Amino acid sequence: MSLEEIPAGAEVSVFSKNEKKARKLFTKLNLKKVEGISRVTFKRKGNQVFGIDRPEVFKSASGTYIVFGEAKLENLAERYKQAAEAQAKLKENSPEALKNAAESIQAAAADKSPASIQADLQAAAEAPKIEAEEEEEVDETGVDPEDIKIVVAQTNVSRAKAVKALKENNNDMVNAIMSLS
Repeated sequence: MSLEEIPAGAEVSVFSKNEKKARKLFTKLNLKKVEGISRVTFKRKGNQVFGIDRPEVFKSASGTYIVFGEAKLENLAERYKQAAEAQAKLKENSPEALKNAAESIQAAAADKSPASIQADLQAAAEAPKIEAEEEEEVDETGVDPEDIKIVVAQTNVSRAKAVKALKENNNDMVNAIMSLS
């Protein structure tokens, strides 16, 4: 089959002569093909990250992995920029902005290199919590304000929920925190 016979838009891998030889040798080594891997990333010193989309991964009996595919150098600055834009949109708190930010985060989530995972975790931690219920005045009599602050800080809930949990647990901070977690 020649290159002219391949239909346009078809996803076909063309192997080099050396890669064909290597694959033939690997079949003789009884390597097991690992299914279900959609992306592989390698991190080198100097924060260089190489990504391989749709790799073919083989595992030897000793636990060594052999990866075939086209390695591309990742642009981490662009990923950080996308995460920062998504964070700025989240701070607006409008439903449309949240929807757009979620779409951009999903687009950036295709890569799960350690750096992008770290950026995702930071964005999620700094994202404002949207409460479905309205803030209402709660009777805080009999509850120490310092205890309320500690419970709110530990559980990231509203002040009203913290007061309610403290009252239900007879001002026991540990049980209040556990009930909210």
